[in-house]
Amino acid sequence: MGLSVPDKYFYRNARAYDIAFSEREYDAECNFLEWCYRKHSKIEKKNKVKSFLELGCGPAQHTREFARRGWRAVALDLSDDMIAFAKEESKREGLTIETIVGDMTNFVLKKRVHLAATLMESISHLVTNEQMISHFKSVAKSLTPGGIYVIEAAHPIFFFPDDEANTWTTKEGDTEVEVTFGLPTDPYNSITQQWLVTSVMKIRQKGEKEIVVESKSPFRWYLAQELKALIELSGVFDAYWFYGSMNYTPPFELDDNEKSETMVIVLRTKS
Repeated sequence: MGLSVPDKYFYRNARAYDIAFSEREYDAECNFLEWCYRKHSKIEKKNKVKSFLELGCGPAQHTREFARRGWRAVALDLSDDMIAFAKEESKREGLTIETIVGDMTNFVLKKRVHLAATLMESISHLVTNEQMISHFKSVAKSLTPGGIYVIEAAHPIFFFPDDEANTWTTKEGDTEVEVTFGLPTDPYNSITQQWLVTSVMKIRQKGEKEIVVESKSPFRWYLAQELKALIELSGVFDAYWFYGSMNYTPPFELDDNEKSETMVIVLRTKS
């Protein structure tokens, strides 16, 4: 019988969380982010140390990759456990990153950055229009004029889930992590446009009891047109582009083609 842990601990096992998403191609994703910066920013790019901010960073894999590339790299997350893990891993890898425990709806950086990103659908934690607009304004204040902000959000075609739980298993060494994100029975509030999403993490280590962590949290998946309206309402960006994948460079525009697997929004702050 496994050890059940209260939902407030869901994001506290940062190592297990890191293993759960270890099959993502972080290097390729950072290539895409760099392409967005080169293509769309209005910052003079010669003879400058570039800088990157990862919001809702979790274990900060993208932050650490940009540090490897010689960028000044900053990681922000609401979980102090995630930030502590990111600092430990950076030190172990011989990398220097800046870390902030903070809320991505209202934060201030000591020094602005050229490029920022919220990835892995972390933007869905912002569940009201007011939170999103506050978030956009905080991001804009943290970017150099003409800088770029990239959001990886769920494709609108996946707004309503199918009839199966979203479950996957990843193993690293003696640790196996099984994650379920979303159940067909999760309720949806059509007025607030929020899902109450069930998340379950099962951590199995050789010779130890299975640890089961379950959480029920509100999430909001945004449609393209409402995101455009919120971007324009925030008044802090001068241009934006919608792409359908981070796996192609250059990427293609967001559409309903099966090749569009995600909704990527690239925004440029006013210069």
